[in-house]
Amino acid sequence: MKKNLFYYLFAMICSVALFASCSDDDDEVTGLTIDQVAGTFTGQLEVLNQSIPGTSIFVTKVDANTVKVELKDFKFSGLTIGDIKCRVALDREGDDFDLNGQATLTVAALGNIELPISITGEVDAKELDIDINITNVPALNTLKVEFEGTK
Repeated sequence: MKKNLFYYLFAMICSVALFASCSDDDDEVTGLTIDQVAGTFTGQLEVLNQSIPGTSIFVTKVDANTVKVELKDFKFSGLTIGDIKCRVALDREGDDFDLNGQATLTVAALGNIELPISITGEVDAKELDIDINITNVPALNTLKVEFEGTK
């Protein structure tokens, strides 16, 4: 009888060990990288309540924490502004990056006036949502340009 009890206890211990779970050793830390953010985003630009569909913004990797954001040949309401280029710092915020950068824009159509710009927003591997604020614009003070697009 004592022998049967021993076998019974041994079987139970083996069963418990068999069904005990361990953490999954194959778990890898995955997350958005700056290389996944780089690319061309196409979407809609909003300027002074005017929609400009089919606009492309280019995001290029500069280093581990910085990208260059480019809106080429920007124009609206018959006014050619030119190329907006800005180095933007990336700050991881959950499943995406927050964007924040400042630059100066030279506008030939306004007598080569230099205007400060700031870019803020969010980007992930598929979507870009940014605001470009151009300040000290004659007759407007601040020109707000909003963009939402996808890769």
